[in-house]
Amino acid sequence: MEGLFPEIMIAGVGNELFGDDGFGPAVIRALADYELPDNVKAMDVGLGGPHLIFSMLEPEVTKKLIIVDCMDFGGKPGDVTKIPADLLPEGRQERYMDAHSGNLLDPIGRLKGKMEIIIIGCQPGYIPAPDSEDFALELSPEVQGAVPKTVTVILQELES
Repeated sequence: MEGLFPEIMIAGVGNELFGDDGFGPAVIRALADYELPDNVKAMDVGLGGPHLIFSMLEPEVTKKLIIVDCMDFGGKPGDVTKIPADLLPEGRQERYMDAHSGNLLDPIGRLKGKMEIIIIGCQPGYIPAPDSEDFALELSPEVQGAVPKTVTVILQELES
């Protein structure tokens, strides 16, 4: 990849100390087994994802952003959905939140129209409450099973 900014960015969002919230980073690790095109950068952006993602993009260069995260969309644990950013709700009352950080709608909204944005979400099975003392260092079996499915979705997305 030439230059500082990627043409296609894949960002795995989440905290591996909180069970299924580590889904995004797990997908990025699984992608390391594949040779991605030179114009693609896949990165575990961890818990600071919302801030890191948007400082690593240059709308003049970056054409596509793929965000991989766990999200509650009412499915069964391990279900995977792909949501174009255009279908995310507008306004402050409807929010797309990372499980342990801020609202992602505002920064995504600022990038809408400047690049294609796709969110690949996995329905979590278990995420300890942020204010609890519980940690879960592994993904639930259902969400672990969703990792290869998500890699396939991403590879198909790169071919489109």
